[in-house]
Amino acid sequence: MTPRIAVLPGDVINKIAAGEVVERPASVVKELVENAIDAGATRVSVDVEQAGRRAIRVTDDGQGMTPEEAPLAFQRHATSKIRTEADLSTIQSMGFRGEALPSIAAVSKVRLVTVAAGASVGTEIHLEGGTVHKQRETAAAPGTTIEVRDVFYNTPARKKFLKSPATEFGHVCQAVQRQALAFPQIHFRLTHNGHAVADYPVVPALRDRVQQVYGTELVDACVDLQEETGRLRLEGLCTRPLETALTRTPQDVFVNRRWVKNAMIVHALYEGYGTSLARGHQPRFVLSLWADPRQVDVNVHPTKREVRFSDQEQVHEWVRSRIQALVKPASVSSRTIVVSAWSPPQSSDRPVATEGSCEAPGYAGPAPDTLTGRQPRVAGVAELGQAYLPAVDQEEVRPLGQIATRYLVAQVGEEVQIVDQHTAHERVLFERLQRQFDAGQIVSQRALLPQVVELSAAEAVSVRAHLEELGRLGFEVEEFGQGSVVVRAMPALLRALVEEWDAWPSTPSMQERYNTVLASVACHSAVRAGRALEVPEMRRLLEDWRAAGSPSTCPHGRRIAMRLTIEELDRIFGRLGWT
Repeated sequence: MTPRIAVLPGDVINKIAAGEVVERPASVVKELVENAIDAGATRVSVDVEQAGRRAIRVTDDGQGMTPEEAPLAFQRHATSKIRTEADLSTIQSMGFRGEALPSIAAVSKVRLVTVAAGASVGTEIHLEGGTVHKQRETAAAPGTTIEVRDVFYNTPARKKFLKSPATEFGHVCQAVQRQALAFPQIHFRLTHNGHAVADYPVVPALRDRVQQVYGTELVDACVDLQEETGRLRLEGLCTRPLETALTRTPQDVFVNRRWVKNAMIVHALYEGYGTSLARGHQPRFVLSLWADPRQVDVNVHPTKREVRFSDQEQVHEWVRSRIQALVKPASVSSRTIVVSAWSPPQSSDRPVATEGSCEAPGYAGPAPDTLTGRQPRVAGVAELGQAYLPAVDQEEVRPLGQIATRYLVAQVGEEVQIVDQHTAHERVLFERLQRQFDAGQIVSQRALLPQVVELSAAEAVSVRAHLEELGRLGFEVEEFGQGSVVVRAMPALLRALVEEWDAWPSTPSMQERYNTVLASVACHSAVRAGRALEVPEMRRLLEDWRAAGSPSTCPHGRRIAMRLTIEELDRIFGRLGWT
């Protein structure tokens, strides 16, 4: 009986391993450039023909290899990067497994020319299908040149899955760009069919390299990030909230200079933008995170595209908080201030301004709502009606009118602004609530008679799981039987907020959950579209919005304002160059 289990031949094993490492010509480029970087190169040239299908040649000025080392480089698991198991926990080189060169050689024809530093003669090796056919001495400049021809010539099944030359060359360009971004102190050059495509000379900082790769327009739309804590350092650029776009390009993340796909870091970044990100818009960024190598596992993917952190939650929270501090609109800290309070006039249902004072954010008295003149039902909503920032010089904000009882038109400085009154007020209230929540000052109003709220089974489970969060939000809730709760104090409608929690199981961050609730409270409390406002009301709302940093979106991502500068108006009316 023929045995069903057999050991595969070596050539089959090599081709299977090559399939994990070499996906396309760009994979070859990536692995060869990483070897050049690990060799201490200061110049790396990448030359490709027919998008890498015909030939790929990578030349560096690194330390090279001796005649004895050169053939060993093509043996599986031969490496100069690690020696013991302990070295796996402190990896700082780009490569370490000893799989790249043998995997590449298994599916192509390879020529290696290398000269070790200080040597008078070099070594030339020819391989085909992973087998060495010739080795001889040669004269060459110090460093290493590896030429890879006819990728997948002996695995036609893999070759037929390659995309168009344009697509494949796009991946090659990406591979070179990513290495260039990770190593600004190395000169990278890329040519295709003999024509120069990219040239990135040495630059002093990541910002300069980003400008080389992605252009001045992106750099001008970004803010710099330089943050460091005990064992983490974050450097890079990310776009301002007003400069986000519909495209995700670029979104580059590097961990210890290795380009990776890491959903945790990207999620932390999106959370950092939070409600400042317009609906449908994406941030663009190039971020480099340095961490203790002992806390990062890079040995989790054949192509080293993924990493794991031993303390993912702490890294996530640190990155989120750093991004949030960078992109959040500037605001003034809470303090005691003199503001305008509103009271309903006798002859109209619209409020007028009178002078008064209150203390923010701790004031809990039954003052009327800022814009509606209504008495709030609970103290938590009354808080929203109290000013929390000093008024801006009234000469800077000149309300001009209201369009369709939903849009405010104003001159702010030398800009004309058209503002959605509901989304602007919603954002103002949300910012105030967020500060109160962070300070633990969401004010509750106790009910004269505790209310029993009947809940569905799913709602009861959700409330039971979030009793602590309810307390932070200003609720005082106790279980009352199997499907009911007793509400003794609350800041707003309980049932509306329970409905918001239906989506919580798919939302991993508590910060997102709190923001969802606070945004719901702000939305329910904000002045509605369709309500006519008097000029003092318009001014107060515009001043509050401007003092909050003129955020571009409401907490749900809707646009707040359209802004026209004098230069834009001059261009529209053809007055450029006129006096």
